[in-house]
Amino acid sequence: MNQNLARITRKIAFGSLSLAFLLTPIFFLPITTDFFSFQKQTLFLILTSISLISWLIYNLTTRTVRLTLSPMLLPLTLFTIVAIISTHTGDPQPLDAWVGRTSLYLGLTTFYLLFTSLIQSSRQVRQYLNAFLILILILSFWGILSILGVFETLNLPAYLTLKNFSPTGSPLTLITLLLTALPISLILAFKTRTGPNKLKYFLSSGLIISALILVGSQLLSKQPFAPVLLPKLTGWSIAIDTFKSSVLFGAGPSGFLNQFTRFKPLSFNLNQFWNIGFTVSANEYLHLMTTLGLAGILTFGLLIFSWLKLAKRDPGTRITATQLALNAAIITTLILGLLVPYTTPIWIILISFLSLSVGCHKSKNLTKVKDVLLTINAITIIESYNLTPTPRPSKGPSGILPWLIAIPVTLGLTLGILTYSKIYIADYYFAQSLVAANQNQGTNTYNLQIKAINSAPQIDRYHLSYSNTNLALANALASQSDLTDQERQNIAQLIQQAIREARLSTQLNPNKASNWINLANIYRQLVNFAEGADQFSQAAYIRAIQLDPANPSLRLELGGLLYSQDQYDSAIDRFQEAIQLKSDFANAYYNLANAYQQQTKPLEAYQAMQQAVALVPADSPDFTKAQEELEKLESQLPKAPAPADKEPQPTKLIEPSPPPQAPAGFDKINLEEPTPSPSPSPDL
Repeated sequence: MNQNLARITRKIAFGSLSLAFLLTPIFFLPITTDFFSFQKQTLFLILTSISLISWLIYNLTTRTVRLTLSPMLLPLTLFTIVAIISTHTGDPQPLDAWVGRTSLYLGLTTFYLLFTSLIQSSRQVRQYLNAFLILILILSFWGILSILGVFETLNLPAYLTLKNFSPTGSPLTLITLLLTALPISLILAFKTRTGPNKLKYFLSSGLIISALILVGSQLLSKQPFAPVLLPKLTGWSIAIDTFKSSVLFGAGPSGFLNQFTRFKPLSFNLNQFWNIGFTVSANEYLHLMTTLGLAGILTFGLLIFSWLKLAKRDPGTRITATQLALNAAIITTLILGLLVPYTTPIWIILISFLSLSVGCHKSKNLTKVKDVLLTINAITIIESYNLTPTPRPSKGPSGILPWLIAIPVTLGLTLGILTYSKIYIADYYFAQSLVAANQNQGTNTYNLQIKAINSAPQIDRYHLSYSNTNLALANALASQSDLTDQERQNIAQLIQQAIREARLSTQLNPNKASNWINLANIYRQLVNFAEGADQFSQAAYIRAIQLDPANPSLRLELGGLLYSQDQYDSAIDRFQEAIQLKSDFANAYYNLANAYQQQTKPLEAYQAMQQAVALVPADSPDFTKAQEELEKLESQLPKAPAPADKEPQPTKLIEPSPPPQAPAGFDKINLEEPTPSPSPSPDL
């Protein structure tokens, strides 16, 4: 009975890992805010957890603990420990980080330990490579059909018909996987003896190359699907500045965005994507330097060094075609890490290849890789083909070790599953709320976001969105005429909740500039609804500027607020600061010209408007508007200066706008008054 149970649990463990390796790259599910990475990671963690549980039962059944010791096991374990420490020392939102890359790193280490312990021969490795090539051929065929627009003619959901859709998550991830698979296919094609298999490998290589050409050509610069990547120099600058403040463990696995806003150089504002916030660095190595610090990049480097020692040919042995193909794929993946950041599928494929590399060495009977049986008082080296060791006698302490491992691992796994499930459910509700908001279902949006917050109250982005939903509902009610007392009360309640939730998001993640920007915008919209809202808004903008000092848009927004309060001197200072941060910021020049006009300074206003006109493209609708205002200013001058020579940049000119007016008879709100907890939507 025990022998049968051991074989069954081992097969389940091995099968779950196989599915994690092969299904994760193509899996997606459109029920959360992230269709791809979050869903792929969830599937990977579920299958790895099933394998871990089966492995624990196998150990309890055989009364031993069977492991494979390999050179990469210790570095990968240290890497994960560094990520866990970094999560709690550097990341302001450890729960969010745990559900993100921290849980992925932990899952990858568990996957590696189990996969290397369960795989037994080079023959199995070859079978996995063939299965991986079949997966890549499916993705290649999908990519070709998608680029050619074949799916546009089919009755499919809209996102499936997009030319840049890929089950991997993005065309860039698809290209990365294709480049990783190509050396496997080519090496096996050239190394395989003449026959049908050789032809199959060559045909596979041809299809992969065709997909690389068709899909890759669309990712080139100025092409429709060109990826938006952080410039390498910017990523390096952010990593070095992070080292100065958090040298050992970095900013935390999910802390890159905060470091980006804090340390991006002024030169980044000359980039066409200057107004985008990046959540990953320019490549994987810079990302690890920023998020996991010196300890993270050193342990990852140690992982690479350990693999190189394993891959080095020993005297008296030869490198097989399978080994050569694996080595080429791993090297390709590591080189690609210098060019792009890794996504979830790339990390899984890399660790899977490292695991398969260990499997190739098991049949060589070398000292680099050892299969061992652990008991409470002994470590025994065994043959890799001895799949089911003889159970130990029931008496004595020999069977204690599996229980000592199984109990804490099971408790930790249970806690992790419960936590992850809450986050997953919360994200499901939040995704549904976004769908409802897109369909203008305000009440449904409100209630779904309350469910998301109740499921995961520590996630700041849910509170941020909920604050905006409250404000939108309040504005919708306030725009109506002949308000009843109940409607006025509902408006006051919604405004109080909007403020409370915006404040709470800044408390949950105080280093995130976007949370303070949201709070500033909330207060700005309430200037005519609440006493002192303008002062609170200015304070929030100042805090956002401290966290994102190189962002010219924040100076522009703060200047607009000051402009609406008739504080023209201060507004001019902020507009000038925006121009100093971004010399081709047309909207800053335009607002500066308006502020000078309010101070009756036509010459300064004219000079600022000249710069705005020079920066706005001639085919833009704003060009005519700015040109007319420039001519009006010119008529007030004896002689117009020559226009500045600046290259036009796409922009949109927006005048500083006043905050919305409160409805007639509305009593202003006391911002310091406490507010109730979230409740189902008021009767709107």
